[in-house]
Amino acid sequence: MLNFFPPYTELNDANLPDTFRLMDHLGGFDANYKNIHLSKIKGNKTISLQFNPPTKVRQNYPNLNFIFDVDLEDKSLLNSFQSYNIHPELDYKNFVCSFNGSDHVGRRFLTSVLNKFAYFNKNYCSKNFKHTGNEISDSISNNVSNTEFYFKFFDCTDEFNQQVYSFGHVRFDHSTNICNLENKLTQSFLHIVSETLATSHCPFVTEKFLYSIVTRGLFLAYAQPGWHAYIEKYYGFKLYTRLFNYHFDSIVNPIERLVELMTMISKFSKLTPHEWHDLYLLESDAIEYNYNHYFSKSYLECIKTYEN
Repeated sequence: MLNFFPPYTELNDANLPDTFRLMDHLGGFDANYKNIHLSKIKGNKTISLQFNPPTKVRQNYPNLNFIFDVDLEDKSLLNSFQSYNIHPELDYKNFVCSFNGSDHVGRRFLTSVLNKFAYFNKNYCSKNFKHTGNEISDSISNNVSNTEFYFKFFDCTDEFNQQVYSFGHVRFDHSTNICNLENKLTQSFLHIVSETLATSHCPFVTEKFLYSIVTRGLFLAYAQPGWHAYIEKYYGFKLYTRLFNYHFDSIVNPIERLVELMTMISKFSKLTPHEWHDLYLLESDAIEYNYNHYFSKSYLECIKTYEN
């Protein structure tokens, strides 16, 4: 089977094979669950994907028969940490950690808001890209109408946004990255996962949340709307509902969703490390369940229930 990778230029070809595989996230989906690459495809095709497109996507493309390739997703993304089973002991010294690799508008939003809230500790948060403050301002304006309100929650200065903060990030090399990040994870109360294409509207699950699963940590993701509900329903991982209000997960607008996430976690920011540890213990059963769910590969059985 032919594999097509970003930027998917082959899809402009009128003579595409009847069956092929599209790798990665396809560049995301708009609010109407349309995708610029899928919209180019003419005729009836069977397409293998690394994710399970929701019903609204399937309805938009009745000429395309989508096959969710679970084994491909596992081998290319989820299986990344199966050999990592010893992590440092929990030792809280920091509130939030977040690791932001390749540049994307969603990661610009996340790093900017973290710094504005004074949660971007440069010893625990990375930003492997730089851009101007005006680019942040323009992106906010493109997503919300009441900009005077939302500008208050983002650092739109060049002083922060034109800086790079890195821990030696090696893209796709998770065995190296987990060793570089394990202490930052176990020393932080909360890992805010910087998911791929957070401004898309279709959940796309990558390996990033597993950094916390395998180090037995707490995490929340800045991801697509419905992402947390998606990993609970289709992947079988438990959410930390005794601590966190997941209302933000249902908010469609990416700016509004991010600000709601930040205001929700802000109540934990002034607690002591000892109090963070007490809260962590409230979720110990869910944390241990998720750890075992991953290393037993039970998540694969959950996914396969919904693979087509």
